[in-house]
Amino acid sequence: MSTDMINSSEISIPDTQTSVYEAIFGRRMTKELTGVEVPRSVLERMLEAAIWAPNHRLTNPWRFIVLAKDSPIRKQVAELTWQTTYDNVANPNPEQKKNSADASKSRVLDAPAMMYAYSAPGPDEETTQENYASVCCAVHNMALAAVAEGLVLDWSTGGISKLPGLAKILGADEDWAMVGALFIGEPVNLPTSRRDAAPSIVSWLS
Repeated sequence: MSTDMINSSEISIPDTQTSVYEAIFGRRMTKELTGVEVPRSVLERMLEAAIWAPNHRLTNPWRFIVLAKDSPIRKQVAELTWQTTYDNVANPNPEQKKNSADASKSRVLDAPAMMYAYSAPGPDEETTQENYASVCCAVHNMALAAVAEGLVLDWSTGGISKLPGLAKILGADEDWAMVGALFIGEPVNLPTSRRDAAPSIVSWLS
């Protein structure tokens, strides 16, 4: 990996009217994306935001692998996704298995932008756990940056991130921990969501 470093004082802040609070409350995940292309420059801005996540020991544990649309690697992952989905669908009906596999394959092929996020291990269990937490924060940074870009980031930790032989296809080290598959694009629509109100889960001690 590159050892190039950049100082926080050297960062050029993208021009956006989206506040931090707007991004937090407006962030959603959805599989329904339009086919509008996501420029590489936008993905690069989002990745720059990612690596400024909290990182206790400055271990730089994040590893992102971007799968260009229509690339041989994306197509290979799509085929693997189809077969793995088909083999693991619980419903024995062949038509149902095929429909599920087709949908999973289309998700990979049709996403305007797709990447995998991994976490590199540390020298001990504590650092490895901190590294994983940092990469999760990095993905969330990207999700908030996506809002500012008028996009959504759909973060999957399901079957598409657990494909057999995926690390070899992507050229990922076997000891990297999978953090998730990330699908990025313009949403068809934004779903609503809900949470328990903060007072219900906060204890104020004095």
